[in-house]
Amino acid sequence: MNLTKKSSYGLIATLELAHASEAAPQSASSIAEQYSLPVSFIEKILHELRHAGLVRSKQGRTGGYFLARPPQDISVRDVLEALGESLDLVGCLNSASHCGLTDCCPTQGAWRHIDTRFKRLLDSLSLQSLLHSEDLTP
Repeated sequence: MNLTKKSSYGLIATLELAHASEAAPQSASSIAEQYSLPVSFIEKILHELRHAGLVRSKQGRTGGYFLARPPQDISVRDVLEALGESLDLVGCLNSASHCGLTDCCPTQGAWRHIDTRFKRLLDSLSLQSLLHSEDLTP
């Protein structure tokens, strides 16, 4: 697994939306400017998140983006998967992978166990919990 800038920026964008409310939608440009990110890339990410049902948009002068669900109901895993990230820690856990050691690999069970726990952790981390976690402040 190798998370991309897209997933990092997507998490930034969703956390910004979690700070805001439906009454005060955030524009892609305001999010991009705040973090010196490319506006077009943030727009693309927000479009993908909208297509996945995590984000909604409002047109017009006071328009912008807002979360489609409460921040406590959106997990980090939801965001990463909506952006097409592979969350498999090692390639052999993916059913499409063709590793020659699959039938006799001594570490496959360990990787599967670690992978399961990692995905549970991502499921347990909501946007709300990230906003209020003292462990995550620099």
